[in-house]
Amino acid sequence: MIKRLVSLGSVIVDLMLELPGLPERGGDVLASQRGMAVGGAFNVLSAAARLGLPGVYAGPHGSGPFGDLVRAELAREGIDMALLPDLRLDTGWTIAMIEPDGERTFVTVTGADAIVESSALATIDYVNGDAVYVSGYDLAYPGAGQAIAEHVAALDASLFVALDPGPLVADIEVARLGEVLRRADMLSLNERELAAAGGIESLAERMRPDATIVVRQGPRGATINRATSEPTTIRAVAVGNVVDTSGAGDVHVGATLAGIAHAMSWADAVELANRAAAYAVSLAGPASGPTAAQLEDFAAGRW
Repeated sequence: MIKRLVSLGSVIVDLMLELPGLPERGGDVLASQRGMAVGGAFNVLSAAARLGLPGVYAGPHGSGPFGDLVRAELAREGIDMALLPDLRLDTGWTIAMIEPDGERTFVTVTGADAIVESSALATIDYVNGDAVYVSGYDLAYPGAGQAIAEHVAALDASLFVALDPGPLVADIEVARLGEVLRRADMLSLNERELAAAGGIESLAERMRPDATIVVRQGPRGATINRATSEPTTIRAVAVGNVVDTSGAGDVHVGATLAGIAHAMSWADAVELANRAAAYAVSLAGPASGPTAAQLEDFAAGRW
């Protein structure tokens, strides 16, 4: 059973802009600044922690103001840190451009989060029952990806590995992605990422026979794919007003892992994740995962 979530996925800072639409190439558009928030793997860690799965951040963090913000937010959520800060660089950041329908587009500027050394990963103290979260962003980074892939491939069989390949899946070296896929117990991705990765059959052929692939389908829910059974689609929760889809996939991953940690079936864990993601898109900001009490209020219309 999963007892703790250890994130190798990096935590960065999101600078959020609201704009009427993306500008055409060479164009310009007026935007309003929504604010600044910690994002990346923080969305996964905080979503899991709020649903009762404690976490450890085992990724890199910088020594400047963005790094300070990351450390403060992790501490506020009760999430421990496994590595010391990189004194050479600050933590990276992302511009999140949010359109009126809640759709978001990102531009990422890397920092300390994109540099991971094997010697640092070797200091992580895993325990039996850990779930290890891996993000495709980090696998795509030239200064981090290979070290992370080799580290994950060598993890003890007692550890549960969850991979979210993310929108940069096509930028990950094929051999590197294959290393992690062969070790992954769970793969969670959306339909666009699934197409970029070559489809269900291609992914399943590169994964272990008992692995689970969760395909997130937005307003249509999510489909659970396992070699031992037929695909199962879990319906989404209707959302009256979608405010911001930033981090919704991350919340889904964190909530799914929390459900598995609470000994739920895959169907029940994904149903929990669908509800958590519906809550998240109803609010502004990336780290909008709910607590169990907030989920109850949301379902009852008391929020």
